[in-house]
Amino acid sequence: MDSASSDAGKEDDDESSSASTTSGSEANTPKRSELDDFREQWQKELKKDQHVGSVVAPATGNVDGTNSIEQQARALFQQGSELERSGKVFEAMRLYRRATQLVPDIEFRVYDKKHAKPKTDTAEADARMVDGLMERMMKANIDEDEENLEDVDLELRFQSLMARSGKLFERASGDRKLIVTSAHFSDLPMELILYILRWVVSNDLDLKSLERFASVCRGFYLLARDSEIWRHACMRIWGVNVGVLKGTSFSSWREMYINRPRILFHGCYISRTSYLRSGENSFQDQFYRPIQLVEYYRYFRFFADGKVLMMTTADEPQHCVIRLKQRLPTQNEILRGHYRLHDDVVIVAIQRNRPSTAGQMQRPGRKARDIEPEYGQQTFLMELQIVSTAKRPFSQLHWKQYTMVQQRNNQEKTTQFELTTTKYPPLYFSRVKSYHQESEGPLK
Repeated sequence: MDSASSDAGKEDDDESSSASTTSGSEANTPKRSELDDFREQWQKELKKDQHVGSVVAPATGNVDGTNSIEQQARALFQQGSELERSGKVFEAMRLYRRATQLVPDIEFRVYDKKHAKPKTDTAEADARMVDGLMERMMKANIDEDEENLEDVDLELRFQSLMARSGKLFERASGDRKLIVTSAHFSDLPMELILYILRWVVSNDLDLKSLERFASVCRGFYLLARDSEIWRHACMRIWGVNVGVLKGTSFSSWREMYINRPRILFHGCYISRTSYLRSGENSFQDQFYRPIQLVEYYRYFRFFADGKVLMMTTADEPQHCVIRLKQRLPTQNEILRGHYRLHDDVVIVAIQRNRPSTAGQMQRPGRKARDIEPEYGQQTFLMELQIVSTAKRPFSQLHWKQYTMVQQRNNQEKTTQFELTTTKYPPLYFSRVKSYHQESEGPLK
């Protein structure tokens, strides 16, 4: 008992001594520091939040429990924002961290609640939007499931729809809630989009890529029907012979480009020729004479600027089409020339390349002389007729005339070849994807 009373006396002495020291310190410091005020306020708010959570949680269950957690996070976030405004950044960061641990997207929720419109306004706006949409659908008589679009002019239909909505295209409704750091395609001005499409078509007239672009949405469909793009494409093919649209049977430049006979540029025209040739008699057996089967290919590649490449070789197409990719090839077996369109006839003029004199030795100070080839200067003049098939238009070229003009020793000799189907079969078009993988310049 004595020991217990002595211990109690000691505790009383300690408490009295601590109370005396506290009173002495309070006397020495008449004003409390800001840190003490913040701690006291923080303790009060924590007790208040705990009290509210304990009162609400038993009555509401799991759903209200999540709401109370969100309220706590919202209160911590607001306290942190107040501290940040007063300049106490480190204390604010501590509260922000606690709030995000409770609700990771608390910042967005606070912002949405702060800038949210009244529910009555949003409901009225949604009702007006639905009524307007229904009215436009009734006026346009649109039924996406039952409407027959076989004989409908899609361009006029989409133009009427865009005129009623007021926008060519817009971003999806789900993308509006996302935070993006780059501009959407619909934010670009119309002139810039059309200039991008000119790069898509390019100088090589890759209209196939433009048609793929048109199949994305209604707005892209209307952009791909821009009359200026198709007019420049027609002028690049037919030049001064394109004529005026009003004086033709075509209703648009696109219809002229599709239906008027023309050359295809995204591949090669290829023909295969084979014939039998008698060999020499064997010196051992005079009655034995071999027969040889000769097979070779003829390739034509046309460019939109009026240039053409021709190559005759025994190599198969999968090994040769890559050689015709460049406009100015270095191989001597590839002949370069020009062509012109006259109605449905292609007139081609090709000149054989002269051998290069770069590797020959020349004396310094003397002008290099043009060495005439052994076979002379040769020029090939051809006329090919454009023929369409049921599967693909303008996919064949049939021979009409083939002439060779040879100049040697100031003498000109003209040779006209006999065009038979065995020696000069029709040329069939074959698409080559690698020809239009890159764009060298916009359509002009």
